[in-house]
Amino acid sequence: MSSLNNNVLQIQTPEWALPLFEPCRYKAAYGGRGSGKSHMFAEMLIEEHIMNPNQSSVCVREIQRSLNQSVIKSKRGNGRIIFQGMQNHTADSIKSLEGYDRAWVEEAQSLSQQSLDLLRPTIRKPDSEIWFTWNPRNENDPVNWLLRGDNPPSHSAVIEVNYEDNPWFPDVLADEMEYDKRRDPDKFQHVW
Repeated sequence: MSSLNNNVLQIQTPEWALPLFEPCRYKAAYGGRGSGKSHMFAEMLIEEHIMNPNQSSVCVREIQRSLNQSVIKSKRGNGRIIFQGMQNHTADSIKSLEGYDRAWVEEAQSLSQQSLDLLRPTIRKPDSEIWFTWNPRNENDPVNWLLRGDNPPSHSAVIEVNYEDNPWFPDVLADEMEYDKRRDPDKFQHVW
């Protein structure tokens, strides 16, 4: 959760996210709905660009229809944030991302093995990072296998986070969660 007071951006950080502020090649959070992981990563991304206005980031999904090729440029530097869908990329077309400082893959459970194999070696700038947020669907999903499998990469911060870890879990989601818990306990376990 963030706020702006006297032109100073104040970002409150939940305890679970603290390890993500250390330099690390792979930063990831996985878990159920309502955990706040997507909000936290979005706030981390904005904070990085405020502190380092010349950095560039790419926000990735397997399929990105509405913001494909969209760009947000820094007013203070040469940095930018772009939004890309991976589904139609080839080894040649993704080369344009090799100078980026970070890639954030949202809904990473949907990322194909081909897309993951293209993205990882493309984000290669020194000290670059690749971030992942996802709601696990299947233990064999490529991102799950990469970061939670038998041999995860070194220099990784991978955190499980769920609704009970979100200090700002909204009442409207609590009501939805309780409804699923009463009506369909299996669905509750899968979603939340």
